[in-house]
Amino acid sequence: MTDLYENANIEVEIYANVGKKDVLTMKKVTIKDVAKQCNTSVRTVSRVVNKDPNVKKETREKVQKAIDEMGFQANAIARSLKDKKTNQIVAFVDRHQGLYWGAFHNEVLQELHKLAKDQSMRMVISSSSADSFEEDENDGFYLVKHSLCDGAVMFDTKPGDQRIDYLKKHNVPFVIVGKDSANYDTPFVDLDNKYAGYLGAKHMYDKGYRKFDFLLGDSAFNVNQDRLEGFNQFCEEKGLEENATHFDVSSMETAYHLTKEIVKNKELDGLFVSGDERALGVYRALNELGYTIGKNFGVMSIDNVRMSEYIYPPLTTIDQSIPDFIEQAFDILMDQIKDKKTVAKRIFITPEVVERESL
Repeated sequence: MTDLYENANIEVEIYANVGKKDVLTMKKVTIKDVAKQCNTSVRTVSRVVNKDPNVKKETREKVQKAIDEMGFQANAIARSLKDKKTNQIVAFVDRHQGLYWGAFHNEVLQELHKLAKDQSMRMVISSSSADSFEEDENDGFYLVKHSLCDGAVMFDTKPGDQRIDYLKKHNVPFVIVGKDSANYDTPFVDLDNKYAGYLGAKHMYDKGYRKFDFLLGDSAFNVNQDRLEGFNQFCEEKGLEENATHFDVSSMETAYHLTKEIVKNKELDGLFVSGDERALGVYRALNELGYTIGKNFGVMSIDNVRMSEYIYPPLTTIDQSIPDFIEQAFDILMDQIKDKKTVAKRIFITPEVVERESL
């Protein structure tokens, strides 16, 4: 076990409030003060602070009691300066015009947080945008610039993304949840989105649907361009010339309104939706128009977030194995943090259809 404070060249500043007096009566308490109070060594106090399992129970209890009574608390900045590690990562999520907190992002960030916590790391979530990137003291790039994080996870990338260039320039370990087509030396984990688009169209076709459109998000994102390419490829193979794609369907609300507009003006028997959460808007629109989903109108989606199994009827969707997806991304990041010279890994997750009752 590494003793973080023993023989440190920096002073660990700890403050203890003396009674309920004015804040100016607060005094500085050092690790030496705790050691003196316990009649033990600085090394022993350091071992207790760092939860060394080899400290005797009686000694641990005595030192911990003194720590609690004196208000001793480790200064995280001092600790990181000594170790040259902050034990902190930043997750950058695109703003999506203020709509970036969707079900998919929530589940992905929850999985990432669990993994970080298991490694005793903090995770900071920061909004950012490839369209209007600039340094801001209120976002995660301030932490990057001032070496206050060990690495970063980047979501929602676009071609020529300046945020990626920034991380590379500052030699910060990072991994992309998505794809980077502009560089050859960047690490990422991504669903094979071209195949996801192809697979979704094929599955609807195999289930007997012939007139189905595809609803997608922002056309600037790599993920949507790849899904479009796969969808179009299958439609061309089968001669489905009338099956169209619709971009900028970025929320349940836009999916709801667009579905009503499309279905009223075009003969369709199904819709393929990029994102389970947006399918909720599609469901409502179809119900209001008198359709019975899974009977006289089919709906299929991509993501397989938890809600997709519990809406009615349960949603047929394409699974991208979120826990495995994020675990592989996290492992790539940790490898870089441990050794910045490690070779960049690129992993594609194979999509699979989860058959339910909406087709």
